[in-house]
Amino acid sequence: MAKLADHNIITKKKDEGYTTYLISANSLITPYTGFAADHNLPIDPLTNILYTVDMYEIDRKVREHGGRIKFVLNNLKNIRLLQKAAKLYITRRVKKIPKYLSEKAVMEKGARTVLSLLEALNLQEPYLLFINIIEAHDPYTRLTRRKKFYCYIAEWLATGRINPEAPKLWRNYPAHAKRATDRAVEIVTTLARKTKLDNTLVIITADHGELLGDDGLYHIYSLKDGNIRVPLYVKYPEGWKKKKQKTYIPLTDIPKILDPSTDTIGSDLAIAETFGVYHPDYFFQECGLGNPPANLFYHKIRILGNKVDILFNKTLEQVEYDKGEQAQGVLKKLLH
Repeated sequence: MAKLADHNIITKKKDEGYTTYLISANSLITPYTGFAADHNLPIDPLTNILYTVDMYEIDRKVREHGGRIKFVLNNLKNIRLLQKAAKLYITRRVKKIPKYLSEKAVMEKGARTVLSLLEALNLQEPYLLFINIIEAHDPYTRLTRRKKFYCYIAEWLATGRINPEAPKLWRNYPAHAKRATDRAVEIVTTLARKTKLDNTLVIITADHGELLGDDGLYHIYSLKDGNIRVPLYVKYPEGWKKKKQKTYIPLTDIPKILDPSTDTIGSDLAIAETFGVYHPDYFFQECGLGNPPANLFYHKIRILGNKVDILFNKTLEQVEYDKGEQAQGVLKKLLH
């Protein structure tokens, strides 16, 4: 994450003299993980409160100690820290109560706070505004069902079989996706009142999709279409020459979209890869499934083209499948 943050778009635009703003309800995209803007407004999506340095440090130390009880036992002499941790724990518990009781309450994951913050911002041009909302992300049901949700995922990862009860916990995904779309429109509408959109480059996209039980579950360790094909909307400023688009536009081409001197974006081949399961102990040991299978840590690469579809297991140096008229030619280049 630190390496990525060192080369992210926010840092680049700061170096170019832009005033940069970060509003994020994604815990992985914060100033504390290296994505630091001139103005940082990270949000805790389950409580809708602003995420502070103290909150981040407490969360980090709890993880390092392996849980809240061990954290408390190892910090008995640090009364001030324990007071802050207790206040944070109580605040989160209280603010999460509606999400334990109502699926409707779970629909709100910080975007309302995003809109309030955006209304209050005094945007200084030229600027880069990065907003990350997660209304289309899990949880999709009451928080009381969260362990069951993750255990269904672990079961699928371990066995390749989808529990017939699992799709029920994803049944509200369409409503969450619609909420995310509505919020994105509201954000752009709000921005249009505050700045000149004719002179603004607007990009709307997603980092991944979601498997809903049709071809798998969730979005970890999967290179299936439902995970890797995401929306991308671009509105260019007036006066910019429209860029030529090739067959596939990877998200890694967003810097090219931001560059007015670039004529072409995309490629005839798209590459996606995965390096393994994130936090596997939670998905397996917590669900009574033992240790995660070794194959969940394999490095896999998928290559897509008009006449190519290859899934290559880099760890084992094996082809899991290859389709298309030109697949063998691409495979030879890949393997040599």
